[in-house]
Amino acid sequence: MDSSQRAMNTDCSCIQDLNAYGYSETEASFLRLVALHSGVFLARQFNQFAHARNGKRVDSFINKLKSNRHCQTYRLAKNAAVFHLSSKAVYRIIGHENLRHRRSHQIDYVKTKLLGLDYSLQNPTLEYFPTEEEKVHLFTKVLSVPLSALPAKAYKTPNSKTETLRYFVDKYPLFLSEISPPAPVVHFTYVDPGPYTTIVDFLNHLRTYAALFARMEVIRMLYIHQVSNKWKQAQDLFHAFVRSGCKLGADDLDLVKYFQVREAWESKQYEKVGSTELLFLNQARKKYAGTRYEGLYCEWKNGDRVLSAGEKKVPDSSFTTYKIGEPYAPFGDLD
Repeated sequence: MDSSQRAMNTDCSCIQDLNAYGYSETEASFLRLVALHSGVFLARQFNQFAHARNGKRVDSFINKLKSNRHCQTYRLAKNAAVFHLSSKAVYRIIGHENLRHRRSHQIDYVKTKLLGLDYSLQNPTLEYFPTEEEKVHLFTKVLSVPLSALPAKAYKTPNSKTETLRYFVDKYPLFLSEISPPAPVVHFTYVDPGPYTTIVDFLNHLRTYAALFARMEVIRMLYIHQVSNKWKQAQDLFHAFVRSGCKLGADDLDLVKYFQVREAWESKQYEKVGSTELLFLNQARKKYAGTRYEGLYCEWKNGDRVLSAGEKKVPDSSFTTYKIGEPYAPFGDLD
């Protein structure tokens, strides 16, 4: 499906159907954006989308949502509120009746979705693939990736032994480069909602995508955060993960740290090696002694390790960050 077809599917009929509920074209377009990308929104996000300068416009919009019973309101600290687009009727109109965005979620998940929506609002010209169907089509039909290599999670139907596989359940933003060569360049993202998560959460995310990454010639990772001191760790871990053939597990974190500290020491980047790191380095040299680990270190350092399947070279990869500057103070400890 090309961009012109996608654009046609985003407008027209579903916007007109939402107009029938009393929403303006701007309000209907925003509802569609929220339904596809997050399921939740803040008042300031509507104001940004609508270029509204005062509260009257958003108040009118919220009143319509409540009158139509299309949203629920979650109160936060400092008199702030999150609005959850929960009506099945809205999702049915946009053609995605069973999107999990309409279900209730915990507050940490909600903040992740709000950060993702902020990114989409601040980068509106990108070609996004927000739904499971669009992502699966992109990888299996356009990029010829087998369905078995896509990140999936099995869900069991209540009172039944059957399982349903759902793909890309994290629902992080995924988009193509604005200027892509003949083969589309996919940009993957990870949304870090705050300091209560750990670097292991990012590693687990990478492991979920390992089979897909192993089939990509180019991997572009965008780390979206608002308040986080983990992005540098995440950057090092991402490159180590790709260099390893996308095979690193949680038990390998100390080994990766050893490689990173050793490389910094050997390249005389002493500002990166404090007393704590030097102590760790001395202990790790003894723990990881032997030809096996020396070989792994050389492969990791040179970035030329091949994958076991088909002996494919390590993908061309890059890691960039994007900081959301908007306030999230009402989330308290989640900041």
